[in-house]
Amino acid sequence: MKDQNQEKFYISCALGFEEGLAQEILQVWPLLIEINGQANQAPLPEVSLEMGGVYLKAPFEMGLQLNYFLKTAHRILWRVTEFKVRDFPKLFEKIQKISWANYLNGTKIEWVVAANKSRLNNEKRIKETCAEAFAKISAKIHGTSQVTQAVYVRISDDLCTISLDTSGENLHKRGWGALRGEAPLRETLAAFLIREMVEGASPAKTQQVTVVDPMCGSGTLILEAASLWQPVFDREFSFLEWKNTPKIFKSPLLKKNYKLLQKSAPFKSYLGYDIEEKALAAARENQKTLESKTEIENLKIRFEIENLFNGEKKKLGPVWCVANPPYGERLRVEGQETFSYQDLLERIADKFSPERIGILLPNKSSVKKLKAPLTHKKRKEISFSNGGLEVVYLIYAKK
Repeated sequence: MKDQNQEKFYISCALGFEEGLAQEILQVWPLLIEINGQANQAPLPEVSLEMGGVYLKAPFEMGLQLNYFLKTAHRILWRVTEFKVRDFPKLFEKIQKISWANYLNGTKIEWVVAANKSRLNNEKRIKETCAEAFAKISAKIHGTSQVTQAVYVRISDDLCTISLDTSGENLHKRGWGALRGEAPLRETLAAFLIREMVEGASPAKTQQVTVVDPMCGSGTLILEAASLWQPVFDREFSFLEWKNTPKIFKSPLLKKNYKLLQKSAPFKSYLGYDIEEKALAAARENQKTLESKTEIENLKIRFEIENLFNGEKKKLGPVWCVANPPYGERLRVEGQETFSYQDLLERIADKFSPERIGILLPNKSSVKKLKAPLTHKKRKEISFSNGGLEVVYLIYAKK
């Protein structure tokens, strides 16, 4: 096994989320534990931003644990080795020399290859070479795992990096939220939206607030708000199948070692509204799964059928509204006229009198002309790409 003091990890995320991910890593760092179960004594890690992710230098066991805590990351790769390579025989030789038997507990491998600005740029042949080299020494790997491990091979400027995927399935899969509505919002994006709204507010403040999603669908925003600071233990991670994984992470009593975890919900309560009963049924089932897999105390979540554009004003105390409405020039509500995004924004402000409004919209000319409700002012505007669609996240605060 390699020196545990300074391992290298690459943590990927959506483009534009890199700075937020770096901040999240530093925020969760004190919650991690040593391999003896004691509180983390390691200094803050060395983090550097790259396009689409961050590089991290940290003890081996700390990098692995980040899988439990990070909510805006896609996956975490552990750097096994790196070397210069300019021809295929050299690549074949280097792959064979890696101490695979020290890491892997099985021989099922998926090679994920990318190459640019290098003499070796035929990705198909790179993949074939790696697979052939590994097959030659696979008999030396003694293990029973049937889990396919992803090995990432990156060659850039003739520098080849070999990394093992520690995560397995994308980290947006929390273990709850399996039932999805139409055009679902990814959990990583939902967590990002909530984190941006929370910025600048103390825990004492947020615990007085009711979070409302007036168009909740299958409840992703509500559930991410409820579980924002909760680790994800009840799902599989690739690193749990490795030979060199610290035993503490394979223990059924793992959760009991995290004595510093905040078990109370980050907000006072949560309300999700939608006009589709089918979507609400999915949201309620997702809620049940969340509640069964976490230890959040006094979790108050309700999903109710309601049309944002109908009904009386709500009196819910301090409210923050967050919404991911359907993308289109105008919103069509069954049996009624259409509404613009300006109408939507005004209606949210009028119906809920929220202290903060966060709304994700397509970055179109009509959206750029939006005016803040008379009772609010724009606090933040964040533009990024969501699955290839340019969007903008607008946050408004009450005057």
